[in-house]
Amino acid sequence: MSRLRVGLLANPTAAQGTAHRVGRQVDHLLRLAGISVVDLSGPSAAVARARAEEVRDSLTALVVVGGDGTVSLGAEIVAGSPVRLGVVPVGSGNDFARSLGLAVNDPETSTRTLLHALSRPVVAVDAIEITGTWQHGSGQRSLALGNLNLGFDALVNARANRARSGHAVRYTTAVLRELRAFTPLPFWMEIDGGARIELDATVLTLCNSGMFGRGMRMVPDARIDDGVLELATVAGIGRRQLLRLFPRVFAGTHTSLAAVDIRPVEQLTIGLRHGRMLRAYADGEPRELLPLTARVLPGAVRLLAEPSGTMTADPQDSQ
Repeated sequence: MSRLRVGLLANPTAAQGTAHRVGRQVDHLLRLAGISVVDLSGPSAAVARARAEEVRDSLTALVVVGGDGTVSLGAEIVAGSPVRLGVVPVGSGNDFARSLGLAVNDPETSTRTLLHALSRPVVAVDAIEITGTWQHGSGQRSLALGNLNLGFDALVNARANRARSGHAVRYTTAVLRELRAFTPLPFWMEIDGGARIELDATVLTLCNSGMFGRGMRMVPDARIDDGVLELATVAGIGRRQLLRLFPRVFAGTHTSLAAVDIRPVEQLTIGLRHGRMLRAYADGEPRELLPLTARVLPGAVRLLAEPSGTMTADPQDSQ
């Protein structure tokens, strides 16, 4: 493994600064294993991205230390390249890591998994490409590996991000506070280039991994390597029914309810009627204002991970 060169990107703010310390620990463990490590961490995501993009083509893998937002940053850097993305999950939610069955908040186990995966066949997974179309401009492009939240789930994410308590507490608190005045949102959408549909929905999520909110299994059977996304909607229920729905989402037993619809899609263009403004969230981070277009990028990211129940390895592709 002495010829391998790995970039290391730790989010200095993830998990109240814990990720920065864990990054140094992972750096040490990788070097002990004979890996050449390039520390690409910076004071901001923009600085870290610039550093990583400058040396990306010289890397075997990029290892990110942080939460879901750091994972999506890493995905944007390596997407479409041979560089593999490794994840050491130490963020607040870690939902992408949970969906893969990775060890959470355990840097030693995570590093051992990465080292073992370096000699294993490549695992290629899909990504969600998000492009804003606000005011008919070209919009900005970003990627997500987990999910794109567009309804009540996006409002809860925004409120939870503003809170200072622990993630599990603040997410639950955000749900209860958003429920007080929430009414279904008036969406319009075009699925896979089809005719425009109008729908008043409560929850509307475009899923790749299908897990968000620190373990909520919105689409329990989602796969991240099948070349399609799942559009999950909840419509036609009131606040009390919505509150009772959330425990079932954690268990993944909600999909049989009449109010829940899950359908495969490759591309979604979506906005709000009546001129209301809403910002989408993806992998825990704020993204574009609606309207926006999101589409699947099949096999866009090569993961440094063992195959799990949500993905398979290509035995013909290894490093």
